[in-house]
Amino acid sequence: MDHIIKMLQNEIKIPLKEKLIVSVSGGADSMFLLSILKDSGYKLEVVHFNHMLRDQSKIEADLVRTYCEQHHISFHYYLIEIGEGNFHHQAHHLRLHYLKDTAKITKAKYILTAHHLDDLLENILIKLTRGSNLLGYAGMQLNHTIKGLTFVKPLLYTSKEEILTYIKENNIPYLNDESNDLDFYMRNRYRHTIVPIMKQENPKLLNQAAQYHKQISLAFKFIRKTTIQTLNGGTTIDLNIYKSLDEVIQEDIIAYLIEKKNLNLSFDLIQKIKLLLLQDKPNLTYPLSSHYYVVKAYDQAFIKRINTPKNIKIQVSEGENKLANKDNFTFLTNSNTHTEDLEKLCYNKLAFPLWLRHRENGDKLAYKFGHKKLKDLLIDKKIPMEKRDALWVLTDNDNQILWVQDLYTNQMLGDKHCIYFQLKELNHA
Repeated sequence: MDHIIKMLQNEIKIPLKEKLIVSVSGGADSMFLLSILKDSGYKLEVVHFNHMLRDQSKIEADLVRTYCEQHHISFHYYLIEIGEGNFHHQAHHLRLHYLKDTAKITKAKYILTAHHLDDLLENILIKLTRGSNLLGYAGMQLNHTIKGLTFVKPLLYTSKEEILTYIKENNIPYLNDESNDLDFYMRNRYRHTIVPIMKQENPKLLNQAAQYHKQISLAFKFIRKTTIQTLNGGTTIDLNIYKSLDEVIQEDIIAYLIEKKNLNLSFDLIQKIKLLLLQDKPNLTYPLSSHYYVVKAYDQAFIKRINTPKNIKIQVSEGENKLANKDNFTFLTNSNTHTEDLEKLCYNKLAFPLWLRHRENGDKLAYKFGHKKLKDLLIDKKIPMEKRDALWVLTDNDNQILWVQDLYTNQMLGDKHCIYFQLKELNHA
């Protein structure tokens, strides 16, 4: 099995003597992986999880611990306690959390799991059944890096048959997980019913799966590289450019932005968002979750976190006023400061005190020609919808609009008196 070690060195580019976190359950696959790594020259940190669901769990933990002690390998043991809800989903996230935690403690950069070629085939079939994007249809990635941690599946092109043969020939201890025999789980149903029929049709099915995976993965890497170049490494879509792109790039741009937020992704979702982005309407939104939505704002589109709007109304005092979003609003009835640094509003009569708020339905602005709805001004100025609700509006006590941030100052109030004000915005990125 030297080819697996060479693949780690030459393809994944992991130097010998590098520290590796290895997830080991005690089953044949992970014990096989551990056995071929133990004399490779890599420094190993074994992580074992006890999900406390089966009587056999304690025996598995003892098996892995004993093997590590015999071969002088560091052993990390975690209990996985799951409450109500989706067990597999919660367990996956807890395992990932502990693996990352172990990597941080041990200062390791690589996390290895024992997924193999049969797992890859099952994963491809499941993804085809449920629907996915191009990366999902590839089944699994041989390696991927997130925030400085590289996750590797060294056995991805090694079959279960090869693993069991090696295990038997080299007397490597392992335990069978009896839950693998239960057709209650979707993966097991594929493993016990669909895959055997497919193998009867083509004895080289696993080789075909490996070739399919490699071809799809290469295509995906090229498309994703183009996606990132098109976005200039950012997260905002220029819709003028977007409309001219090939469909496969259009769809991957959407997938890429959704993946960056760790949100659920499906082919149908991508199609719905693509149609939204290609519409002529200037301001549109589409919910992705309870926390995020897609925003189309004229010539741009992006994913934004949902902030629940609040009915904010702040009485303006002389001097500096701290606003709810941490901006500062300075208000003066007399000013020795150069008027270029402050906005100036003149009037004959105002109803004091003054108030700062956000826009409301029915807001109207006064001009020489009459009145105009604030809503119409925002449309004329092509102000994105998500920015409209954040604009500050200054009114007097009779709710007469005096000023709208960056857009309007009421010049129909007279010239006997003047007030001065300035909004200082902080960086809210």
